[in-house]
Amino acid sequence: MTIFEKKIYNTHLAVSRSLRNKPFKKRENFEKFEDDIKYHQLKRIVTFFQKYPDIDVYTYFVAPYKLYKDVEYFDLSYFASPRAIKSYTIYKQELLESTPDSHKQHVLESLQFITKFCLENHIQLDAYVNYKNTSIEPEWIYHFKKHGLNWYTLMEFPGVYDIITGLPSDERELLLGDFGINFIDYKNRYNNSKILKACLSEAYNRVKFFIDKKLAQN
Repeated sequence: MTIFEKKIYNTHLAVSRSLRNKPFKKRENFEKFEDDIKYHQLKRIVTFFQKYPDIDVYTYFVAPYKLYKDVEYFDLSYFASPRAIKSYTIYKQELLESTPDSHKQHVLESLQFITKFCLENHIQLDAYVNYKNTSIEPEWIYHFKKHGLNWYTLMEFPGVYDIITGLPSDERELLLGDFGINFIDYKNRYNNSKILKACLSEAYNRVKFFIDKKLAQN
């Protein structure tokens, strides 16, 4: 089995158990697993993710649990079927239309991802949205597209709007979807949120201080 296949299997296992409040232990031994019918289902899922790398793996596995709360468990055969793709599409659309406050947990997780990235690349938090490595566009755009970075996380970063409006309209839609097209609407929702704006504003300042301190020590 490949490393990616093992990762996908363990992600499915982690999601299915954690969402049912059950303990989770990553599977290490995959001996003879390729002889199991589950492996053929896993291969189909892996092929799907390889064909569509923009699909966020975690969200893909979470989607049906969020949509169909009366169903306790979704096995690999479900996620290897078109039903799972439909669930993912519906759930992603619901996320776009949901209130900013309902995104709080995902926003904080995204901020953790950004923090790790800043420390690994030795950059301050404010510099994140302008940082480019080998790409033409800033790295955060690819983080958004490939890693499911929550769009509301970006609201406290200076210069995001200028970067988005500086993109050609076709690229803006391709890379950022509805968020890129309707940024002002999302910004207004964020500014009017009851919980998220205050929470993220405080978290942003705390993370900025933390990163500056770590960089100074190094």
